[in-house]
Amino acid sequence: MERSLFSAIFLLLGSLLFTCTRQNDTIDIRNYYFPLKELEEGMVYEYAFVGNDSIAPDYWYYRSLIQDGKKYLTSTLYRAGDLSPQIHAREVMVKNGMLLEEITFYEQDTTGKPEQLLVPVKIVAGNVYPFYVNNPGGIFLTRLEWTWKQDTLDKTVLIKNRRFGGITTVEVEGKKYDAVKFGMKEAIETHKNGILAPPPYPGDETYAKGIGRVHYRKFVGNGVMEYKLAKRYPMAELEKKFKEMQ
Repeated sequence: MERSLFSAIFLLLGSLLFTCTRQNDTIDIRNYYFPLKELEEGMVYEYAFVGNDSIAPDYWYYRSLIQDGKKYLTSTLYRAGDLSPQIHAREVMVKNGMLLEEITFYEQDTTGKPEQLLVPVKIVAGNVYPFYVNNPGGIFLTRLEWTWKQDTLDKTVLIKNRRFGGITTVEVEGKKYDAVKFGMKEAIETHKNGILAPPPYPGDETYAKGIGRVHYRKFVGNGVMEYKLAKRYPMAELEKKFKEMQ
């Protein structure tokens, strides 16, 4: 499996000038998630790999929509080389957060043609982002289960635990923003001739007010996989960039 798809699956799913609403020790962090109103026309978020310019960025395309009176956010991760999709997901807004409603992974087959890998992904727990948190707060769980299309005996389970890590500030595109941070632990289990369950990987992610996710990283052994938001632009610009690379 490619590095970017592998990392994306794991990574799927006080005195500061911070304007949040507190009621009964609850912090309202709705405005730190992706701005659904501004994403109605869609926007590419280009995340640069930190520490190694030779590694291609992650290109995520976010777009919101309203259907049957519900608000949704769709996201697609595109392969840097040929702009073929690797992951596509849809979240639905509920009163206390965003829930993962469906997700599909893609992989190149032996001929190089993009092919849907898993049908379907079972969403056991689909907590993506809470609108209200306490500090310290509880754990928000995402758990996905699937069977690889090329190996129907290989069941995989992804478990991601998020915990609110506090308020902070970040610099994005040359400007400072108020932000919220989450600590994470991610684990992936392989069920084939027994259960292979390596220790969970620690990590964290940061969401800036009015922008959404601007930073994410995972510590694997002695290494780190870290991405930071570098640019935002319409899909037409990404398509132009792809044509220029041909």
